Amino acid sequence: MLEIFRSNSLFSIIGLFIFTIVIRLSIFFIPMPAEPLLHTPFAEFLFNWLKEHQLFTFQLPVLATILLFLQALLINYMTDAHDILYKGSVMPGLFFVLLNSIYPEQLLLSPQLLANTFVILLLYRLCYLYESDRPLFLVFDAAILLGIGLLLDYDLIIYLFFILLSVMFMTSFNIRYWLAAIFGILIPSYFLGVYFFLTDQLSDFLVSFQYSIIKSYINPIGITWVEGLIWFVIIPIFIFSTISLQINFLRNKVKTRRIQIIIILLQVFGVISVLAQNQMYVFGLAFLSVSLSIIMANYFIRSKSKILKDVLFLLLIICMLYYHFIRG
Repeated sequence: MLEIFRSNSLFSIIGLFIFTIVIRLSIFFIPMPAEPLLHTPFAEFLFNWLKEHQLFTFQLPVLATILLFLQALLINYMTDAHDILYKGSVMPGLFFVLLNSIYPEQLLLSPQLLANTFVILLLYRLCYLYESDRPLFLVFDAAILLGIGLLLDYDLIIYLFFILLSVMFMTSFNIRYWLAAIFGILIPSYFLGVYFFLTDQLSDFLVSFQYSIIKSYINPIGITWVEGLIWFVIIPIFIFSTISLQINFLRNKVKTRRIQIIIILLQVFGVISVLAQNQMYVFGLAFLSVSLSIIMANYFIRSKSKILKDVLFLLLIICMLYYHFIRG
């Protein structure tokens, strides 16, 4: 079942594309209210534009599926380009799609899904830090990408600390890098603030931004046993895969080792992203999926114990279908 995804051939990419479409088809059989949770003025502006141009109800799941597939391709490219895993495949993209399609609420376009594009891109830029002659520019680029994502979901402000810690792991401590990160993250907010000032909406912008600073980032998830059933499969896979990464850690190049460290670090921030969601934790899974998809792919990418891995993958699909068609 999984053999088709254990390479990065054109045939595997086509298989990933078909999987992405099929696994998200339930939204067309059991429609959901297309009302995403909006917390930022920029997200409100963007989704209001989609409504005005009649790109909201039927088209919203289609846009979400296309964006998710493109993000999965970017995850694959990043993993292969930096030799993060021991061989190239579309496995990271496969599990990225799966993790972003577990619950029916994830099948719609959301600010978190849009913002996740910039989290993936900033991770991609940070992966070049170790071999770069000008790391300052990479840090600045990553911070600007985070600043853009922040306009869609203010909870991403915690990833500023991820950038700063990643710089320390990939290069060394330098106050210039930290200053570049802080200035970079502020630039998109500055230009959006100017726009809202010119349109007499600055007060709303400041109030909404203040909310992200004073809110709690450690909230109870409120998950039921039924909703958490799939995690009884995912968590053991994560544990075994992490152990495998640790066992083979010293066999990798220095650059690969440092990238794997920041991916584990990103996993920690991904968990915080899930806890930071006040209304529905499933939207925070978008950020968690970036690192978790790569770690899970490390377990499934090897051909050893094929039957066990096919069974585990099938269990994940069964749980997902249950959430889509029965619980939903």
